[in-house]
Amino acid sequence: MTVSTLAELDRSRTRADLLWELFRHAEAEVTGAIDWYLARRRGPSLWSRSLRALAALLGIVGTITPLVHAAAPTSVQPEWGFVFLAGGAGCVLFDRIFGFSASWTRYIRTELALQQILKRAQAEWSQAFLRTTDSPSDKEQAALLGVIERLRTDAQRIIEDEGTAWVGYLAEGVEELTRSTSHASGQRPAGAGLFRLDRGSGRERGGEVQVPRSRDTAM
Repeated sequence: MTVSTLAELDRSRTRADLLWELFRHAEAEVTGAIDWYLARRRGPSLWSRSLRALAALLGIVGTITPLVHAAAPTSVQPEWGFVFLAGGAGCVLFDRIFGFSASWTRYIRTELALQQILKRAQAEWSQAFLRTTDSPSDKEQAALLGVIERLRTDAQRIIEDEGTAWVGYLAEGVEELTRSTSHASGQRPAGAGLFRLDRGSGRERGGEVQVPRSRDTAM
């Protein structure tokens, strides 16, 4: 998503037409963001459903493998049940680390929030515009410009919140991947490399002064 350039305002036109053009410009920015989120959520939706379905299938197969072995000992070895269960857990971990399910829900939530502020701005604009005259006064122009400013500000806030949530989830995913690989290799879990989130506070050695630990995320 990119910010579009402001439309050139022709002073030969009426103030009402210029205000309509400014509102259409802000409206187009929000609808463009909504279309972007609608298009972006298709990929995470497919990956999330596929991984969750595969995890459920592997979990079921892993659970019934010992039962199948008990009924027909030559058909399958019971140890394969652990393999299937591990594969199901790996699918869930893969989805967790790369955030397909989280991205899918986040895109839906952001797109719905943008639709909500757009509908509210359209209603406010209609009410304010119908109260204006052909030559809007300064007060009427300020009311209409206020609707445009609130629409753009609310949309920017929603998009920034979604971006901040994505960065935080990415850092948590890298931390979880580091912990998983450390446990698998028998090493002591360490920080997440470039992504390190130190939570809480600690005391300095040899003293009672409580020093807050830094929380930094380097990308």
